[in-house]
Amino acid sequence: MTGHDVGGNHFDGESENVVQARDIHGDVHFHAPKSPRPSPNQVPPPTKFFTNNERQLKDTSKYLRPDEEAEHQAPKVVVLEGAPGSGKSETAYQWVHQHRAAFPDGAFYAPLEAGTDETGLVGEALLQCLLGVGYSPEEIPADLGGRSNLWRSWTTGKRLVLVVNGAVTAAQVLPLLPGAGNSAVLVTAARSLISLRARAGAEFVPLEPLSKESARKLLCRIVGDARDLADEPGPVDELIERCAGQTIALCVAGSELAGRPERPVARLVRELSNERRRLAALSRDHDLSVEAVFNTAVGRLDEQARLVYEAFGQHPGVGEVGSVALAEAVRLDEFDLQDALDQLVSAHLIREVGDDRYAAHALVRDHARLLAGAITEVNDRFVEFYVRRALSAGHAVQPKRGWLEALWPGFQPEPIGPDEAWAWLEAERVNVQAVAGELHAAGSELVCQLAVALWPFQEQGKHVDDMDVINRHAVEVATHRELTFAAGLALIQRGFAFRARGESDKAAELFAGGEEKARAVERDDLTATAVESLGISLRDQGDRGGARPVLERNLAMAERLDDPRRLALARMHLGSVAEPQRGEELLDQALAAFASEPYNAAKTRMWRGRRRTELARYDDANADLRAALEYMTEHGKHFDRAQVLVGLGDNALAAGDGEAAREHFLGAAAVCRTRGFAELGEQVQVRLDQS
Repeated sequence: MTGHDVGGNHFDGESENVVQARDIHGDVHFHAPKSPRPSPNQVPPPTKFFTNNERQLKDTSKYLRPDEEAEHQAPKVVVLEGAPGSGKSETAYQWVHQHRAAFPDGAFYAPLEAGTDETGLVGEALLQCLLGVGYSPEEIPADLGGRSNLWRSWTTGKRLVLVVNGAVTAAQVLPLLPGAGNSAVLVTAARSLISLRARAGAEFVPLEPLSKESARKLLCRIVGDARDLADEPGPVDELIERCAGQTIALCVAGSELAGRPERPVARLVRELSNERRRLAALSRDHDLSVEAVFNTAVGRLDEQARLVYEAFGQHPGVGEVGSVALAEAVRLDEFDLQDALDQLVSAHLIREVGDDRYAAHALVRDHARLLAGAITEVNDRFVEFYVRRALSAGHAVQPKRGWLEALWPGFQPEPIGPDEAWAWLEAERVNVQAVAGELHAAGSELVCQLAVALWPFQEQGKHVDDMDVINRHAVEVATHRELTFAAGLALIQRGFAFRARGESDKAAELFAGGEEKARAVERDDLTATAVESLGISLRDQGDRGGARPVLERNLAMAERLDDPRRLALARMHLGSVAEPQRGEELLDQALAAFASEPYNAAKTRMWRGRRRTELARYDDANADLRAALEYMTEHGKHFDRAQVLVGLGDNALAAGDGEAAREHFLGAAAVCRTRGFAELGEQVQVRLDQS
């Protein structure tokens, strides 16, 4: 550690793991995944046409030192710099491919190409890395800080390589850095990341435009046996100049030469010279336009392939595009669509990245958008497809929730199984969020429907940022359109995002706003949900007295609604804050109703144990809490496990066993630090200070 600000929260230096806390008593524990997996290999393979000066790869090896062994050293970081299309990503992939054997603990990939306009990119990258090593979704914290801590913990002492692709800021890179060990990190920079030199000891490897020799080698590799470029040395030199050393432009030009072997290279050079200047930022000067290469390549496509190409410019967001979505957008049958896609892949305009899934470089999307002109019906069909499938898939995740049917009585989902629904939603998350953004900008009520349908998936999958953003969109649109019921539900749903982050004050504010809107439209079921959520939030903040009257109201509403399950939940929640004798009676009633719900039964036992401690029935309390701890530990319910440990500590302290109490409190504190449960962690710290 090289520096600190007294009394502040600033850290500047190098450390294996950083935990922010006032006082730490005992050890900090980080837990391995329950189901570890084989060494992940997430980095994409390099293209077979990879061509570049050897200097870049040698410099990267010089800084990353893949064969070096050292203990307790910070990860070595190299930033690959260069203009868009200069081959930064391919250089990183090639280096990893050459040195993969030196990193037995895995090759990880963090795609950040969407830049700062997409939410949760770093958190999503950490989620995928942690899932890749075997952590289950419920073991992974919802907040970025918790995920970063868990990632550093798992990686400490290991030997792995990480590619961070398309970073815009140093702040995106820092949470992704592994812990101390023998790890290597390659970062491709979308903008200047010079501050990484001071903050992470990064070295920088610039990728200049390809030299003439490397560019000619790349063209020859792409053209292959289709023609002999040595027969036209002068025109090939001119073509390389027109492409300005840009890898993407050279790939497109090479594909054109391979596809038209009977035409002289000079003809392609003349066509490029006559194109208008677009995408000037990717040209060496105003006379050398990458767009000219794209225009020429697209001009060689047949009508259907050009239609599909332009569709990539009309597609919402920056995510991969599935062939099913494309088929609906361009209205081609599967055979014609596949022919068109094959043309585009062969022309190096798009890449096939999975079964029936395709990706286009940002430059290609920009160019395709320019060709398509204004927003067209193709974009409308993309949006309609994603909305229809997202509503149906979201409904399939939790079909008995009921809010979609209550808000929109005519709602009719397409048939889709829960497993297929979950897989589709995971694959299309980025695209669906982009569609939600477009609907929000247009003021469409459909964004409200999406927010309701997607909430169970987002809540169960810990996609907290998605939940926050889409429900904020829904609140704004519903309020503008005077859809009070929908606005109230979106406020409540958004509150759960803040509750998951540990921001209970903000969650309580949103729950209260939801209740206000629910009462305005006289929806007792929504009012009860808002009241219950508010009471739980107050309880989680440690405000038992404030939570009690709120949850009393919730119980009264549940009794009027006469829903057995809602009534059991209301009794459990009120029992968690009620006076000891009444609390135990309520919890006994709730436990009897949860015979088929082991999670809620375990939560009920936890709260009953707390009430029995207050009744000085320490052995009974201990039995309840031990049973709850066993279930929560076995099923990875980390927040609940920490709560149970606090209860065990309180019970031991009340029974006069201070040593056992402190052990339980230390265990709870370790869970809170590891998982990012800030508010509960503060409550535990108070107990430790007093014990």
